[in-house]
Amino acid sequence: MSKLIEVSNEKILRGLVLEICDQAGLTGAGMELIQAALKASGFYAAREDILNACKYLEGKELIKLQQINNTRLKIFRNIAHLTPKGKDALDGTIVIEGIELAGD
Repeated sequence: MSKLIEVSNEKILRGLVLEICDQAGLTGAGMELIQAALKASGFYAAREDILNACKYLEGKELIKLQQINNTRLKIFRNIAHLTPKGKDALDGTIVIEGIELAGD
C-alpha cells in the first residue's frame, strides 16, 4: 500500500473513532464496539490499528482511554471517552491536523 493511502486511511480511522465515541455518549466506546461500528459503516480496521488510533487521539487530548480490568472475571477492556476538546474538533470549532472528519 502506498504511503499516501496509508496516511489517508489513518486520518479517516481517527475521525471515525471520534464520531463513534461521540455517539457512544457518557458510557464511552470499547474497542469491540468501535470495531463493530466501523465494520457496519464499511470501514475495516484491525484491532491493533484501532488501538493505535485511540492512543494517537488520546495524545492529542481528543479522547481519554480508560482501562477496565477484573482479573477474577478475566475482563480487560479499553474504553474510549470523548473529551471536550474532541467534541470541539467534531463541531469544527477547532482544527486538528492528522484527522479527517466527515464533511471535510
